Amino acid sequence: MDLRRIRAIVHKDFIEALRNKTILIAVFLPLAASLFLAVIDQPEKPMYFRVGVTGRESNQLEAFFQATAPDTVDVSLYPNLTEGKLAVTQGQIDVLIIPTGRGQFTAYLDGSNPATYLALKDMVETMLLAYTGRTMEPIVDLIVLNQGQASASLLPLWLTITAVMIGVMILSGSFAEEKERGTLDNIRISPATDGEILLSKGISGTLLVMLISLVMLVLNRVELSFQAAVGCGLLLILGAISFTAIGLLIGLFAKTQSAARAISTIVYFPLIFPALAADLSTITRNLATVLPTFYLYRGLRETLQYQAQLGAIRSDIFSLAVFTIFLAGATFLGYRRSLHLDN
Repeated sequence: MDLRRIRAIVHKDFIEALRNKTILIAVFLPLAASLFLAVIDQPEKPMYFRVGVTGRESNQLEAFFQATAPDTVDVSLYPNLTEGKLAVTQGQIDVLIIPTGRGQFTAYLDGSNPATYLALKDMVETMLLAYTGRTMEPIVDLIVLNQGQASASLLPLWLTITAVMIGVMILSGSFAEEKERGTLDNIRISPATDGEILLSKGISGTLLVMLISLVMLVLNRVELSFQAAVGCGLLLILGAISFTAIGLLIGLFAKTQSAARAISTIVYFPLIFPALAADLSTITRNLATVLPTFYLYRGLRETLQYQAQLGAIRSDIFSLAVFTIFLAGATFLGYRRSLHLDN
């Protein structure tokens, strides 16, 4: 490995990416959307809630929720109020419900995502009215924890979309374009080895993802604890490498730039939708667990919204690391195979 040759290829790719108007427009869209959501709030009713119960009647409440809404509510029992409130503040559940006697309840709601607050409040009141058999009398004392803004709650979404868009859609087309124009052949006849060329392409894509992600975090004025910042950085780096590898793999076997764009579009939506819709149902959650986007989005949400420590997101980091190793290896093997086919 010659670091000077790698640095030269990375510099060339990075400059070309910044001059490419298509790339800049594709990157600008999620960036502008993340900033737009800082001032605009669009409530959206989710279909899946995580509910905690504690105190008297907790067993009866758990049985009622599971019998009434088994597909839209996941119920957990907590031994005391302190542990239940901690679970809300750390984003482990959406609401903690405590019976206070005579058909009255106190509910601690997670307010970190204003887009889901109204739907969550409506669900709690409706379910508890059904549980007590009442119709109109307010029986719930609602207390909001983790109050936040829409921009903070949806920033993990935009970061995930940006990483996938740059890695899968943009880099695949750019790499295929280099093959189509013969630029890649010129690099191959240079002293640079196959490993140096592939590593340089991967570094270029990873740096582009990290740069745009950093810009989004700075413009949205995100403040993180040290461990949360380290976790966020690790997640973004591993995610960037994974999606860059997928993009390069598509570009390797696509014969033309237009073919690479078409393939990447087909890959993009199945890759992004199940992961971001994981909370809609158990089916989408099971589908999402086989995708790297699920672990990137979940880890970013824990760090950006709840200041999660490294220990809390270790499973997400480990899963992304496994995807990174597997996809990087597949890309290298695909690169060697493409060279064999060309020869």
